[in-house]
Amino acid sequence: MSRKRKDGNKHFPTGLIKKKVRGKWRFMIRKIDKKEFLCPIGTLETEAIDVAIAYNTKYRNPLINVLISHDPNNKPLSEWINHLKSTVESEELAVDKISKRVFGTFCLDMDRLNELHGKVRTKDLTLEHVNQYLNTYVAGKSNNVYNAKISFLRKVFDYLLDEGATSFNYAANKKKKNKPKKERNRLDIDNYNAILASAPHYLRIAISLSLQTTHSVNEISSAKYSDCTWFKEPLIQDGFLVFGTLRIHRQKVKKKEASRVEIPITQQLKNIIEDSRRDKVLSPFIVHRIKDARGKQAQGLTHPTQCRPNDISEAFSNLRDELGLYEELQKKNRPTFHEIRSLSIFLYSEQGLDPQERAAHSDAKTTNKYKEGHIEWVQIQAAELKV
Repeated sequence: MSRKRKDGNKHFPTGLIKKKVRGKWRFMIRKIDKKEFLCPIGTLETEAIDVAIAYNTKYRNPLINVLISHDPNNKPLSEWINHLKSTVESEELAVDKISKRVFGTFCLDMDRLNELHGKVRTKDLTLEHVNQYLNTYVAGKSNNVYNAKISFLRKVFDYLLDEGATSFNYAANKKKKNKPKKERNRLDIDNYNAILASAPHYLRIAISLSLQTTHSVNEISSAKYSDCTWFKEPLIQDGFLVFGTLRIHRQKVKKKEASRVEIPITQQLKNIIEDSRRDKVLSPFIVHRIKDARGKQAQGLTHPTQCRPNDISEAFSNLRDELGLYEELQKKNRPTFHEIRSLSIFLYSEQGLDPQERAAHSDAKTTNKYKEGHIEWVQIQAAELKV
């Protein structure tokens, strides 16, 4: 039997008490699990009563569960997971709003959310659940990763709002962290040549292709022989002998007109493409290798010989460290494969050329050239690097 309330507290709702803590009177709410919530210093009696009433209405009144069961949208989050995956797949992946790689990450994050909060009804989700997700899966991670998961949670709540499954996006006002200043050092030409000389065939092709085109590992790993158009006879363009064109679609800004470029195949680029075929491996990809003796195709790839971007980047970094290059720097500050793009842009600039269009920077042009399904490819000035 509970203790009889004092005359001055008889009007308090169930669970609300007033007690002295460190010499100051505080309001406290005893919850149904026997845990106690201490109201902040300065909380007014009327405010404490309102909070206690709201808590009792939700958790101590059995009729509330009856009302909840009559809301068809207020289901456990686990029952929404597959529906949200299908929605994003049809509304975003189907129209190229996100890539397959990003969608795969989204599904993984949804599985984690299900594991952590799958039993929680969607209209019971609060900022506390958002914080629990971030503390569980991105604690100690970089600011970029932390911010990416906030964006993920905002997307989930937006879809739940649209379905009427929740009434507020608790991730919308979650503060993102400042992006850290990049500390990675640039790749110099001498160390580039040292890595190139020791690289296995597929990595040598990737490194060389990146330098000549200025493009990153995502574009290099997906470049196909079918992206090349060869002229019947070589032409002279901008003082260079040109044998054809290589089309590259830069994925980071793929919705921009400037993202699609036709790079003239000069002698240096022609040599790289021809060198890529010397291993006699039948592959549609310019950068390729046989990774499995059984010819097994890895998940997410379209051909057994295709290289994942991460595999190329990791192989570059491993070789860099094996050669003892930049060992005076911490690993996080050593140049990665992506720095080949920066080196390439620098070297083209040193030759007096503007590498902006070749690099498919999104602000190369402002006019939208997408008309009735017609895609215009930006014609690039012929140029090459001799290193």
